[in-house]
Amino acid sequence: MAQSKLICAALLVVFGIFGTQAQQPCQTVTGMANLNATQLTGLWYETVQAPAANVGCVQLNVALANNNTQLVVTKWTSSSATSNYMNQFTNATVNVTDVNANTGFNFTYTKSPAKPNNATYKILDTDYKTYVTFCSYTSATDLTTSVGGILTSTVRPNSTWVVQLVNNTAPYLVNFNVSTVANVTQNNCYASSASTTLPLLSSVFAAFYLLIRVFN
Repeated sequence: MAQSKLICAALLVVFGIFGTQAQQPCQTVTGMANLNATQLTGLWYETVQAPAANVGCVQLNVALANNNTQLVVTKWTSSSATSNYMNQFTNATVNVTDVNANTGFNFTYTKSPAKPNNATYKILDTDYKTYVTFCSYTSATDLTTSVGGILTSTVRPNSTWVVQLVNNTAPYLVNFNVSTVANVTQNNCYASSASTTLPLLSSVFAAFYLLIRVFN
């Protein structure tokens, strides 16, 4: 009898531990607490994503705008996972307070060619300098739209380190582990003559936005 009680107690401990880390889709997973979105500025490269995206060479530039109250995000991608030519870009502006709240901030992207694209994002973890782990979804009710990914500040980060980042996220984000994530191609990426000015583009958009605010 005593042995059975001991086993039951052990099971309760085990389920209690793993219950706090139950895997959830992005729609319900909890974002990183005490996030400071103003420290997310800079150039980021998407390293892995799950489910796999049909794009490659994903690069983002994040810049502050409107007296540091907003983030302007410019995202460049290729048209397919096998292409190195970054011929597509999206641009979005989001309030810093919405990002810091981290309960799911909405990005309305303007694509080139122009086509609105809505997605809700959460920052799951970051050290503000080398990586950002995030998730997103396009439908609050369709859990299959949940996506997870990792951004890094280097084009070709150490693979062992990336695996560790994935393992850190796997316990609480559904369908995000070393067997489901796909590497995002970053080799030999280019964007015609604009490739040398990618980091500058978001700053230009931010400045243009500020001018509009001033004269309106």
